[in-house]
Amino acid sequence: MKNNFDHEISWEQLTKLFDAHIPVNDAWTKLIEFHEKKAPKTYWDKLKNFDLAAEKEVLKDWLQDLVTKSPLPETVSALWVGMFKHTQDGKEMYVIYLAGADTYSKDDIIWTSTPSYLPGNRYAVPAILNEINDLIEKDKTDYYFLDWILPLAYSAFILDEVIRTSLDKKIFLKHKAELHFTTGHESGDYLDLTSIK
Repeated sequence: MKNNFDHEISWEQLTKLFDAHIPVNDAWTKLIEFHEKKAPKTYWDKLKNFDLAAEKEVLKDWLQDLVTKSPLPETVSALWVGMFKHTQDGKEMYVIYLAGADTYSKDDIIWTSTPSYLPGNRYAVPAILNEINDLIEKDKTDYYFLDWILPLAYSAFILDEVIRTSLDKKIFLKHKAELHFTTGHESGDYLDLTSIK
């Protein structure tokens, strides 16, 4: 079934908003408004009203707590927050996790497949990300498209702003002057975030 959106054009809009480093809620709203112009949906207003900024503190604390309790090895040069879907009690939900690797390449995500850092309790179930999924999952025409771009936007917008504005970087930089940071779908597209330095 053909969807209402063009992957390439939407990816261009996502990366343009991401590169602008505007506040997370502004970037999110602009991304939704961009897609709203392409196809009317009953859930656009609800999506625009999500307060992604409210989840920044939760994700910042999650990251800092993980690295405080399970310090990064000296060899780790890059961190990855991956996303995947997990089914529990018959309900599918998004899960994110933190991993680290000794190697990094801007041009190839293969480095995430050989993690050297897998902290205990590395998984989290973000509330807003799963509320987004609940809203869009009944859309038979555009669900697969929106399920690709919206979770990636959620993760990239929030995590990049956390790194740039509030992350306690000294917890992460005990052995390195800089750590690369990437987020994305476990089996798909990703975005390189601002490095921790």
